[in-house]
Amino acid sequence: MLSLLLRIKKIWETFSGVEKKLLLFFIGFILLNVGAAIWLRHTGTEAPAYGGQYVEGLEGQPGHINPLLASPNAVDADLARIIFNGVLKFDSQQQLVPDLATGLPNMSSSGKEYTIKLRDKIYWHDGAQLTADDVVFTYQLIQNADFSSPLRFSWNRVTVEKIDNLTVKVTTRESSSTFLANLTVGILPKHLWENIPATSFALSKLNLEPVGTGPFQIKSIKRGGNGEIRSMSLQSYNRYFAGRPYLKTLTFNFYQSTDQLISAYQSREIMGLGYIPFDRNLFLDPKNKLQKVVLPLPQYQAVFFNRAKNPAALGDINVRLALAKSVDKKKITDDVFAGLAGEAYGPILPGMLGYHEQIPGADMNIYDAEKAKALLEKSNWIIDPGIGFRKDKQGRILTVELATNTFTPNVRVAEQLKQMWEAIGVQVVLRIETVADLEQNFIRPRNYELLLFSENVGADPDPFSFWHSSQVRDPGSNFAMYSNKTADKLLVDARANILPADRAAKYRQFQEIFVGDVPAIFLDRNVYVYYIPTSLKGATFNSVVTTSERFANVNQWYLATKRIHK
Repeated sequence: MLSLLLRIKKIWETFSGVEKKLLLFFIGFILLNVGAAIWLRHTGTEAPAYGGQYVEGLEGQPGHINPLLASPNAVDADLARIIFNGVLKFDSQQQLVPDLATGLPNMSSSGKEYTIKLRDKIYWHDGAQLTADDVVFTYQLIQNADFSSPLRFSWNRVTVEKIDNLTVKVTTRESSSTFLANLTVGILPKHLWENIPATSFALSKLNLEPVGTGPFQIKSIKRGGNGEIRSMSLQSYNRYFAGRPYLKTLTFNFYQSTDQLISAYQSREIMGLGYIPFDRNLFLDPKNKLQKVVLPLPQYQAVFFNRAKNPAALGDINVRLALAKSVDKKKITDDVFAGLAGEAYGPILPGMLGYHEQIPGADMNIYDAEKAKALLEKSNWIIDPGIGFRKDKQGRILTVELATNTFTPNVRVAEQLKQMWEAIGVQVVLRIETVADLEQNFIRPRNYELLLFSENVGADPDPFSFWHSSQVRDPGSNFAMYSNKTADKLLVDARANILPADRAAKYRQFQEIFVGDVPAIFLDRNVYVYYIPTSLKGATFNSVVTTSERFANVNQWYLATKRIHK
């Protein structure tokens, strides 16, 4: 040690005065920074920092990242939620709050006029400024029948006009307690879309290279040898009006199956993933742990009866009631959803405005396989011991066809329903179709006897879109082709009433009529299981309206951190 000090002393003596001062300055600077770092470590607070890349795996392919082309493609919905903004949005309590607007629209005393004030200095990802022209253009595009937007019905009998560059007035023919929810649809840039004809709208490259106002913008797209999109990287948009996102890059990798999705996580290709079948265990690497988030959805899974396709069986209320009473909902929620999903009993979910507390006790919701058999006997459907199925007096077998898509929970539930119904003597034919085929060849033309499907009712419980007789044809969502004049009137009156208590009373009356008609069998209340790394901070979830709403505060997510003194 002594020799080392002597050597340092000799070296020091060789320095000039200026060199000695510079050396002392640098030593002091280093010691000061080390000391500050140690001090912050013990007294500072961890805070988010800019930077970092989050990679998520999704099952499926993007096709139309366009908020006006609402489709069952969850991948499109996820990406559109991140890239686009609406005038309004839902907050974590499922309440409407401003997004592109400065505040909630000013409503006239008649309840028919809404004045929207837009935020100033909001910029599209290509640098152009958003104005009232974009909002008017988007809403009028929805209204244009040539573009066949599934959202068109919600904008019927509505006029939209520009007041000035930042003000839009929307006028409805009738007052509606639910209309404001329509203002959550993402706004399109007029300057990019206005010259695209209706015939090319769904084919435009802008559907895969969208330009929005959201917190992230398209950076790059990687394709496979067959042209399929394998990944899509989004980079933070520094001019985002709600503040620059903390994450630098948000990348989505796309996979064809759940098995591929899980394998991608295990090989560390991805950091997080949305949904795996409930009957599988995901291997959690202790070096890269995942947080499991279970998000309840305002959504039910149900079997919809199309009586017109099989009137001999489904036109008989005893048959419909027997099919309903032979369904063990608890077995479905336990076996298929690992007990995470709740049971569903009717078109309005528990906790929502107008929910009828007595509906779970309605005859159609009471599991009783023996009574189900008795109902079939009452309608002269008698068991043939030779085949184990029921026949009518003409010798026709009681057969029903159940259609659904390849989404794993739907397949599992369909298989359970087949077992339950065949146990009471009803022959069941399953039609398991791809998502696209089910929509195009079955749902849109109403070409099914029974449809197993999920409906998201949104933050507002208004059942009009799903159960009013005006919605029985595509693009309506009345999949049971349900028609009841008294029920129709109650739904229309409730929609026009802005007083919650009055709406609730009409919804309860509607449900009493509904369960007597048995147009559908309600099975379960859906949940979404989301896995994110524990290293990802700022991702908060209370309740969501749709699965894509999990990205509602994605601009606040962060991986990088720094320490600050408070």
